[in-house]
Amino acid sequence: MQANLGSQVSQVGFVGEYRYETVYQYTDFVLQNDDFLRVIPHQDDHTMLDGHDVETSPPSAYVEFNDNYGNVVRRIKVTTRHKELSIVSKGNFRLRPWRGPYPDVPVQNMKFNEDVTDFLSPSPLVKPYLLGDLARKIAGDSTRLVETVGRITQWVHDNIKYERGTTTVLTEAHQVLANGRGVCQDKVHLALGLLRALWIPSRYVSCILTEQAGDTHAYVEFLHPEGGWLPADPTKAILIDAGTTYLKLAVGRDYTDVSPVSGTFLSTGTGQLSRVFAQVRGTNTY
Repeated sequence: MQANLGSQVSQVGFVGEYRYETVYQYTDFVLQNDDFLRVIPHQDDHTMLDGHDVETSPPSAYVEFNDNYGNVVRRIKVTTRHKELSIVSKGNFRLRPWRGPYPDVPVQNMKFNEDVTDFLSPSPLVKPYLLGDLARKIAGDSTRLVETVGRITQWVHDNIKYERGTTTVLTEAHQVLANGRGVCQDKVHLALGLLRALWIPSRYVSCILTEQAGDTHAYVEFLHPEGGWLPADPTKAILIDAGTTYLKLAVGRDYTDVSPVSGTFLSTGTGQLSRVFAQVRGTNTY
């Protein structure tokens, strides 16, 4: 597994442009669309925005606010009759290098400067109490945070086959384990359940990969007492990346908190997602 633990992870920051596009098509005219968008990057000490814009076709009225986890949410309302809705989010960003080194610390008696209850508790798609025996088996004799997260991350990577079309956005973590297959979202849900079962605060992150155009991606962040929220990716077998791999869109307990688009529409027809495309273009380093 690729890991960066005991030394300064990166000395180089990343400057770039991002673009996220999605299109919904309907079998009959839609009279109104009322949606919540989480497609504007999540800002923190590592990720900074230098400007952003969201465009819809047809045009929409909107308001913006931050949710309970600090995600920027744009609520849009489209009242023009339509059979297709397109959403484009774009902007400029900077990724700050990680500040390591991050010492490994005992899991027992970890203390944090923030409320982590939501990231230790069951959530709609993650039930840690169903995964405790397996979590303890995987952790084995490890008593330290980063080592334990690494074992969980590697186990999920090795034992859950990446396969599209075998799960849905509502597949729960224990079902992923039973199926033995899924996509990045499923691997993250299972890893979250295993980590929370070991009393390690962890959260779901949706992102755009900086080195790969296509769909959005998901990974785990676990809370380090000194390093803050650090990444672990059970799809790519990466533990604490170089600092330039992910452009974070939203964080939450599981996918239900970070869905890029959620909402309702008024129509006699049905709708479906017909296109998603996300891309980052690097413009500089610093």
